[in-house]
Amino acid sequence: MMTVEFHRIENCHVVHKPWGTETWLMPGNDVYPFALKELVLKAGFVTSLQVHQFKSESIHLHQGNGALIYFPYYFDCERYLSGGYTLEDIDHIKSQLITQELAPGAVFHTPPGTIHRMVAHDDLHYTEASTTQLDDVIRLEDSANRGHGRIDSEHEQH
Repeated sequence: MMTVEFHRIENCHVVHKPWGTETWLMPGNDVYPFALKELVLKAGFVTSLQVHQFKSESIHLHQGNGALIYFPYYFDCERYLSGGYTLEDIDHIKSQLITQELAPGAVFHTPPGTIHRMVAHDDLHYTEASTTQLDDVIRLEDSANRGHGRIDSEHEQH
């Protein structure tokens, strides 16, 4: 017999970020090997300049105008985490970032090893479907000076 999971949006886990919120609709498990989130990125804010070693993401922008900033080449996360990039290397990579303007209806995919960040000109409302490595975040730059991985204080219930 198949099990269908039902729950209400108000019972979903909400993560409070410096820039907005993530509502985890489906965090993934053995039966559902994907994660599904609804995100709000507030106007004037940016996400971390980040990269994922294993996580793959697809985004659909529903509301608002913004931009995706990304590096068009594969970034070696293992090399970075072992100290294999100098500050000059990272500065050089940052100088090569591409900005793609986004409007409602935009859909894009960031495979593992893609340096990226989102910028909100207006409040952005978007859906993210991803693999289940939800704590796989390497932050190369962050306006709130957060480190890599899960930030436990963001997951506390408010």
